[in-house]
Amino acid sequence: MTTPPAGPPAPVITQRDMLGALQILEKASADPDVLLVLSDEEILALDGIDALTVLGSPHLDQEAVHRETASGTAIRGLIARRMVNPTHEAREEEGDVLIGEGDPSDRLIQLERGLAGILALRRIPEAMVIIDRVSSDLRVKLGLYFFPDGGVLEEFVSTDGFHHFCAPTFDALAERLPGFVDPHEAAGADGEVEEISVAGVMALEGGLEDTRTLSTVTCVGGGPSRYATVFALSDRVRVVDNGTGDPTQASAGTVLPISDVSRETLGEIIASLLPDPDVPGEDSPGTPDEA
Repeated sequence: MTTPPAGPPAPVITQRDMLGALQILEKASADPDVLLVLSDEEILALDGIDALTVLGSPHLDQEAVHRETASGTAIRGLIARRMVNPTHEAREEEGDVLIGEGDPSDRLIQLERGLAGILALRRIPEAMVIIDRVSSDLRVKLGLYFFPDGGVLEEFVSTDGFHHFCAPTFDALAERLPGFVDPHEAAGADGEVEEISVAGVMALEGGLEDTRTLSTVTCVGGGPSRYATVFALSDRVRVVDNGTGDPTQASAGTVLPISDVSRETLGEIIASLLPDPDVPGEDSPGTPDEA
């Protein structure tokens, strides 16, 4: 009898990985610069296909792309950029294993510390917010990874499969995220709250010709999951509060609130979906003496 393949291995995170992660979060800014850009195939090569499940892999999803070939080419490119060390020479001490099990000395490659930190952060968030934005036939995604004491890692996935990483401050998100769901600044005045059924929302999603961008916002972790849908029209923005129920699982007759919103209210609504930033962190793990 054939044994089924094992699932993906549990992440192994060392003191060096965690040090890299903390150094990324320490770069937090209200208007952050992009710290690193990785392609679909680079993430596949470094972290496996499961690492692309949540935010997708638009380049690798194309029929003409051969994943194994793309992955092999990607790792060669990372070695050439000196972001990956495939030898055991000039390696930094990994320190103790903080999460998972294994011997770090068995690693076939060592990643540049910032790269190792970003991959570690992607693996261990306390909570996530995922914004899926569709405009015309283009789709992009924004992932926010949340950590104790207000730490945030942002990952923007473009239509061509590039993942842009930066570290915004938590307090800046209420002003930053409305620009993502309303890129043309169409939000005007607040309107009266109306009611709409799930079937009505689906009809809007499929046939509202004036919709310039449609964004679904999902917050998971840090309590019950929360959802909202944002319609950015040519002259206004409408928000549907999906509450804590997964909109894909709700019955067609479920009634939800919908209203026109101003830019300020849009920021307040998005902020209400975010996890609590005041969750205290545990004592910082030790770092290798050589760090």
